[in-house]
Amino acid sequence: MNLVLRISLISAFGAVAQTFLPWWSSVVIAVAVELVLGKGNATAFFSGFYGIAIAWMIMATYIDIKSESVLSVRILELFKLPQYPVVMIVLTGLLGGLAAGVGSMTGGWIKNAITDKDGE
Repeated sequence: MNLVLRISLISAFGAVAQTFLPWWSSVVIAVAVELVLGKGNATAFFSGFYGIAIAWMIMATYIDIKSESVLSVRILELFKLPQYPVVMIVLTGLLGGLAAGVGSMTGGWIKNAITDKDGE
């Protein structure tokens, strides 16, 4: 349940923050949510990855529909990739998810370092 809550919070706060702030604000949100709610375990990466990947893919789909896939197809032409808009949407989600996943994992490591009971 905690994983679903963290994914939902990262996704919601990330989408709202990126309306006003730069793209890397999603990484900061992933670190903050993991610091507050995370347990510092192996699921830290996945909470950030899925949270931002979902948000970025939804936003990319919305932009792609509004622009009638013009931007997606041109970017795919530039990188010599198959010209299907869904490829651009998946790549967008992957890149955002990796960045936020690393940020979320960093937040988990910081939480483990702060609350380490073994070193006392």
